[in-house]
Order: sequence, then structure tokens, then C-alpha cells
Amino acid sequence: MNTDQLVMVESLHRAGVKPQEIEAALREKFPGVQPVIKDIYNHTAKIRRDGLLGDTLMKALENFLAGNGFTLYTRESDTDDRTEEIFFCHSNSHKMWRAFPEVLMIDTTYNTNMYDCPLVQFISVTSTSQSFCIDAAFVIRERQRNFSWTLEKLKQMLDDCMEPHMILTDADPHERMRRGLP
Repeated sequence: MNTDQLVMVESLHRAGVKPQEIEAALREKFPGVQPVIKDIYNHTAKIRRDGLLGDTLMKALENFLAGNGFTLYTRESDTDDRTEEIFFCHSNSHKMWRAFPEVLMIDTTYNTNMYDCPLVQFISVTSTSQSFCIDAAFVIRERQRNFSWTLEKLKQMLDDCMEPHMILTDADPHERMRRGLP
């Protein structure tokens, strides 16, 4: 793409236009040009990376959370200052948890986010059966020490009156098989 096309992609991307719609707009404005959707995705990814101002994705997330009402804990790598784990809770979620502390559900998603890190979610339920997210954590590896760290941070968030009566997890059968457990 030439400079005018790249400027148009950036302008439309910043306005929240979807890549498929950007592709159609490029075809309309520049007849005879056949933009490739992959080029549009690559350029919008570059725009996002440039917006990090030199921070890693985890550091950018940390900065965002710190500035938007979240309590957060981080753990850095043993070898450098890279953030490896980040645990966060919004103040509204904490208030909800104080009101409905009875059930705690723990679930982990794998390789489904831009950070390529497992996302550990702590969820509870209201008296009207509506679920809500209490806390979440990105961990760098699927190891016991990483998950233990998140549970320690969850425990730090507990007030004496907030101990759950029931803790549920799916006991990830794939992880159990991978480790050779029954």
C-alpha cells in the first residue's frame, strides 16, 4: 500500500472501523487497487504496537489497569524486569464479591488472547443466579507456582467475612491427562 492508503487505514482504524470495512473503503477510494486484508491486519497491528510507546503488552496492560480503578499485583521475571504475571480486580467487582461471597468458580482459558498467556478467571454468582467476574490473572506458564501465586493474591483480596462456602473448578481433564493423572 502507498502512503495515502496507509494513512486512510490508520484513520479508519482509529475511528473503530472493522478491517473488512476498511478494505471496502480502500477499493472505493482507490479504484483498481486490490487491497489484501492481511496487509490491513498487519498495518493495524503495527499501529497498536506503536501505541504501546515501547512497553511490552503486559506492561501496557498493567498501565491501563492501574489508571482505571483496578487493584493489581504483578510478578516480575527472576532474570529481568519483565512482568510475567498480573492479577487484577476492579473495585466494583470487589464490592459485588463482598455482597455475594458464597460461591467461587475458577476457570482458565488457554491461548485465546493476544498475550498468548493463560487467563485465570475467578467468578461468583449473585442471589439471582447472575455470574460476575471477581478477579482475573494472566500467567506466563501453566505451572503450579504460577497458579499458586494467583491463589495467594486472591486470598489477599479476601476480607474475613468473604470466605466462600463452595469452590468450583472444571479440574481440566486435558491438563490431568497431559500430566499422567487419573
